[in-house]
Amino acid sequence: MKRLLIASAAMAIISTPILAAPQGTLLLQGQVNQVLNLVVTPETGVNTSLDLVNGESDTKVATVTEETNSNTGYKILIRTANGGLLKNGSLDQVSYSMSYDGSPVTLSTTDTEVKNVSTGGVYDHDSDVEVSLTGSGSAAALTQGTYSDTVTFTIQVN
Repeated sequence: MKRLLIASAAMAIISTPILAAPQGTLLLQGQVNQVLNLVVTPETGVNTSLDLVNGESDTKVATVTEETNSNTGYKILIRTANGGLLKNGSLDQVSYSMSYDGSPVTLSTTDTEVKNVSTGGVYDHDSDVEVSLTGSGSAAALTQGTYSDTVTFTIQVN
């Protein structure tokens, strides 16, 4: 009896047809991580030697390299420590204006959007930063010392 059961089970396995499909699928995929980089490259010697007496007109002070592969685009934000003023401590100050990638910038101590690329894609773009200021006309009109402001650039995905 035992042999009969084993033989019956073996015949059932052997006689069961193996089902095969006429086609099959294979999923292939890969992953690309987000790239989001910003590099500020000052114009050597220009950014640290602005002419406060005679003034500056659209003087290129830096290049900002924007690099991203965001699928939603990106934006650039700018803020300055002194809100667009070159300060000599608490003694004196000189106001200046700035353009970013050819567009005027509103300078503030809070982040201000200066560029928005709304389409996703791969970007590697250099933007010029230019500064203008009206000179004092005379060194005697300004207090001796170093006048400065720190500008912070930020890149964010949309």
